[in-house]
Amino acid sequence: MPAAVQLLILVAALLIFWAVVMRPARNQQRSMHQLQREIVVGDEVIISAGIFGTVRSVDETKVDLEIAPGTVITVARQVVVRRAETDPAPAADEPIDEPADRTGADEESE
Repeated sequence: MPAAVQLLILVAALLIFWAVVMRPARNQQRSMHQLQREIVVGDEVIISAGIFGTVRSVDETKVDLEIAPGTVITVARQVVVRRAETDPAPAADEPIDEPADRTGADEESE
């Protein structure tokens, strides 16, 4: 195999690696940095340890999170990884699903 073809294959493999692995990771890191810059008081966020909290104060490097009523912890701004998604409340006219009876009591009594 000619050396030029081998070099072309190597360059193609590097480009594919960059497109599949490096680019998405870089985009995710960029969006996380943007989130950390845009944190404001009242945001519900999740930190890297998986703790949910509401932002009570923000300064240059630290964030105070209320993780339970009256419990505030101070964390580094860099550990905030995303906003907490809040579940939309069901509409008033939307029926609420009742949990299925898993005992089979209804089937046995009939």
